[in-house]
Amino acid sequence: MQFLKNYSISLCKFSFLIWPLWKERNNYIFKNTSFNPYRVFHKASSAYQEWQSRLLLDQHQLKGTPFTSHTSTITTPPSPPIMVRRFPPPTDIFKLNFDGSSKTSSAAAGIIIRNSSGNPVSACTFNLGHIQAFMAEAIALHKGLQEARRLNIAHIQIEGDNLLVINSVKGIWVPPWKIHNTIKDIKHLLDLFDTWEIKHIFREANSAADWIANVGHLIVGKMYIDPKTSHSLSSILCNDYSGVTLVRRGS
Repeated sequence: MQFLKNYSISLCKFSFLIWPLWKERNNYIFKNTSFNPYRVFHKASSAYQEWQSRLLLDQHQLKGTPFTSHTSTITTPPSPPIMVRRFPPPTDIFKLNFDGSSKTSSAAAGIIIRNSSGNPVSACTFNLGHIQAFMAEAIALHKGLQEARRLNIAHIQIEGDNLLVINSVKGIWVPPWKIHNTIKDIKHLLDLFDTWEIKHIFREANSAADWIANVGHLIVGKMYIDPKTSHSLSSILCNDYSGVTLVRRGS
């Protein structure tokens, strides 16, 4: 016990080293990749710094003090991390999250609509064949709005992590010709709602739609998903409902 007390920080850092070391070892054996100790150290160091930042942020939240680079004792990175979480919509307003995914095998779209209590009213995925990722994102939004109309939703908030699609709908950017007609149809669908709002979010706050979109690569056509049948999706929804805060992992 005295050993643990004397070397608690070192043991903590070592615990963050074990997992990336294990993954690097498996990649070397099973995927025939080169063993890179610098990569192991970088992943372990990044994970440890994120954990330290999370602890520091929790302390400031409990004390009610602001969390800024001036109060942080961490020198790398110099600025505090971006913390991301999902926020529920106001009462009687539904929230649509959409996401598109493109892999070598296919492209897919995922949408989920939740009420103000965080309960899902619809979750659906679509296999879109072979198209580009930004096209899958636009189609995902289009299909999500169609589903909201089918459910007779009048007031809706929309969130996605693709800035191109979001700003094209807002009229800030001119959409590429490949999604010009899709954006035009999206704007027509939006006019059918009593009220609507659309905004860009980081992908960490869009995990549910991302998970659903990835399922689309495994199917043909369209499939509704019951969150109760998937432990992974249920866990994501539970974290969203609880307001779990995540660290933004780059662009």
